[in-house]
Amino acid sequence: MEFLKDLKQGAKNVFCGNKTAENLYKLDGRPPLGSALLFGVQHVLAMLVANVTPLLIVFSALGINGTALSTQAMLGSLFMAGIGTALQVLFGARLPIVLGTSFTFVGVFCAIGASAGGGEAGYYTILGSVLVGGAISVTLSFFVKWWEKLIKPIVPCVVVLAIGLSLVKSGATQFLGGADVLGKAAEKTNGVPYYAYVLVATATLLSALLWQIFAKGVWKNLNIIFGIFVGYVICLFIPGMVDFSVIKINGIGDIISFPKITDITKLRFEPIPILLTTIFFLISIVEGLGSASALCQGVLNRTPTQRETMGVLVGNGITSCLCSIFGALPLCVFSQNIGMVAQTKVVNRFSMFSGAVILIIISFFPVAANLLFTIPDCVIGGTMAMLFGSIVVVGMQTCVEQGASPKNTLILSVSLCLGFGLTMVSEFFTYLESIGLTYLSCALSNNILTMFLISFVLSLLLPDDMDFKFSKHKKNK
Repeated sequence: MEFLKDLKQGAKNVFCGNKTAENLYKLDGRPPLGSALLFGVQHVLAMLVANVTPLLIVFSALGINGTALSTQAMLGSLFMAGIGTALQVLFGARLPIVLGTSFTFVGVFCAIGASAGGGEAGYYTILGSVLVGGAISVTLSFFVKWWEKLIKPIVPCVVVLAIGLSLVKSGATQFLGGADVLGKAAEKTNGVPYYAYVLVATATLLSALLWQIFAKGVWKNLNIIFGIFVGYVICLFIPGMVDFSVIKINGIGDIISFPKITDITKLRFEPIPILLTTIFFLISIVEGLGSASALCQGVLNRTPTQRETMGVLVGNGITSCLCSIFGALPLCVFSQNIGMVAQTKVVNRFSMFSGAVILIIISFFPVAANLLFTIPDCVIGGTMAMLFGSIVVVGMQTCVEQGASPKNTLILSVSLCLGFGLTMVSEFFTYLESIGLTYLSCALSNNILTMFLISFVLSLLLPDDMDFKFSKHKKNK
């Protein structure tokens, strides 16, 4: 099989050649180590908080947040994000991508956990469904060249747009201080007036923009890390803005720890949770197709090869299976990191590999991970305002590149109105949950799923030459 060929050579190309700064803008070759590490750190900062946020949401729903189980799962998620990224960069897609914990599964996992009674029972039911669902997705990925023909070119473009739209609200929420701060906006949070969070986010954004404008050469592409640095320093001078309580050192176990393999005997395999998780893995497959398309078309100015597409899908599936072994949730290609690549044009795989190594190292030091978690949401939001928006722009560009034919225009219009618009009607989901359709509510509230389904169905049902059929009918009259 083509995917299994030259795996060794693909990994070797990451480290070969002379060390030059120009290699930062090439897939293969090795840039100077200092530059590679800086860009690796920038990618880690862009995704770190988002990598554990799905875990925090699910564990909060299960009622096990703050337990030893949740701590190990957090370390496992960092470890697997690093391992998954390294495997993708070296052997899988061989593209400049970063993997992190997927938000796609959050809603359905909360529902699965609740139906299993919450607590550890819900947690191990989720892990069992991830193991089986991930294995099924890997199997389907190996046959992508057969079923990919059913997916018309406009569909992945709509999915890329859907991914961007799904992140816009998250970016805006972080810019405005984060959900917790917004919930207490009428009062002072930790003694800090609300407007301070917005001012910090604005200062962070302006710092990143000014750095990109005035910095020279390759350094201008480190605008994200500079913006976060400036925003964090400002926060340190505002009493109560930075919460250091998350850093706890009661012994050597709080300083250094190892991701642990979960107790396999406790995994629970229930038919309905497995079916639902598998469906969402199919959504994740489509996300992978869209991410590969966005990266290649938006940055490399070409369509992804079949080997790259298969690498993304197989790599995601395999690492997601391994996540269940380490107590973590499934992984996906992180869109904010694609946005960063699109903005900086730094596509070098060695830089991505450096970021993967940093993630793996952090997973062994809970203190280091918790220190990074002290970065306020408003600081992250100040930089995400650029990155998340860039994904929407890439999605729009890829849709335009497919042509504004009547068919494509209709597909995009209906997908936006019913696919994205549906997710904004909260009363509809409240009704579904009130009549016991919680799982359906979770599925339809995911705009990536709804936009994909609508665009996929319409792309198969609508005729390609809609103009011709209309004009012919008019002439016959």
